[in-house]
Amino acid sequence: MTELLKPTVMKQILTHSKEYQRAVKLLNVDWDLGNQMLFRDRVMAADVILARQLQHHRLVIGNVNLDDYQAVGQLLSQHSQWFSGTARFELLKPFDG
Repeated sequence: MTELLKPTVMKQILTHSKEYQRAVKLLNVDWDLGNQMLFRDRVMAADVILARQLQHHRLVIGNVNLDDYQAVGQLLSQHSQWFSGTARFELLKPFDG
């Protein structure tokens, strides 16, 4: 049985919140680090979690399958500068033996 989305997540989806927009950008491989040298807007673990939920429930399919080890590895190798350490961990967590 498919797990239902929590009300807070549903609200983020319905209002196209900042969190929702970040998750969609990740799924569409359309991330922008920003122009500032001191602060880079990196993908965080929460972005990965929401993106996986969107994909799992088929609300946003995107250009990368976060359930596919090869696709995740390719995303990390091509765009390593996008991800915080916690986001990398979260992306790889389902594949830990």
